[in-house]
Amino acid sequence: MPHRVTLEPRSTVQFSIGHRLSRGEIKRGLKLGISLCYFAGQMLIRMLGKPHRQQLVILYYHGVPDRFRSRFASQMCELQSKARVLPASYHGRLPDDRPSIAITFDDAYQSVAKNALPELADRGFHATIFVPTAVLGKRPDWTMEDGSPDSEEVVMSAERIASLSSSLVSLGSHTCTHPRLSRIDPIKALEEIAGSRAALEKLTAREIRSIAFPYGDYNSSVVEQCRAAGYDCAFSTIPRGVNTPEFSFLRGRTKADPFDSRLEFYLKYNGAYGWLPFASAVKRKLQFWHS
Repeated sequence: MPHRVTLEPRSTVQFSIGHRLSRGEIKRGLKLGISLCYFAGQMLIRMLGKPHRQQLVILYYHGVPDRFRSRFASQMCELQSKARVLPASYHGRLPDDRPSIAITFDDAYQSVAKNALPELADRGFHATIFVPTAVLGKRPDWTMEDGSPDSEEVVMSAERIASLSSSLVSLGSHTCTHPRLSRIDPIKALEEIAGSRAALEKLTAREIRSIAFPYGDYNSSVVEQCRAAGYDCAFSTIPRGVNTPEFSFLRGRTKADPFDSRLEFYLKYNGAYGWLPFASAVKRKLQFWHS
């Protein structure tokens, strides 16, 4: 008896044509495309013999959830083979043979201690963790984007923070309660800036010399308050490389995620997102002229 093949009715066969891209995905894709063009242009300029000034690219992460640990490990393997990892506060001349990178983490999430720090320790990489001192051991209660994996995170406990290795991990302030510093009363802002430093020094018996602005939000008044509070440097979320031979109190950083594609991550640690500050400045001028 011949074998019979039964075909399902055509109406039961479904084809997936992909999900509709969100605004965030479109924006991310546009940034990637522009960064690729920017990087190609920079490479062409170097090929034409224009002198190139090496800069420190400081990456900042938030959490590293369990499901992304292997991808984060792959990123660190790439840095190990293609870059040089230095402390975020590094000052001095940079080597010319490969990109110079610093690794930082905002919010001091437990997933960083569990999944990121072991990968960094295996490679002898230094990192800086910025700690919101009034939220230790709790879930973050600040505003974040819908669907952000950070909503599932928990901030490290005081005991965990105090136990971190001082040889591989530097600690910095991320204020007390994670506010937008430029939008609160200056007296309250100073309490957040100075109080978090005092609390972290008491907890860890370490000198705390750096601060990262929550949401990357600051203005000239906030910067001056940070200077007055005794910090040596402050970190923004503006993807601008750092010219380390010169003193720079305000240092830019480039956002990195453990789920970045290989191309996206490569462009980030090679400074290809350095066009964003210029684009933001143009956007502000256009908005001013329009208003």
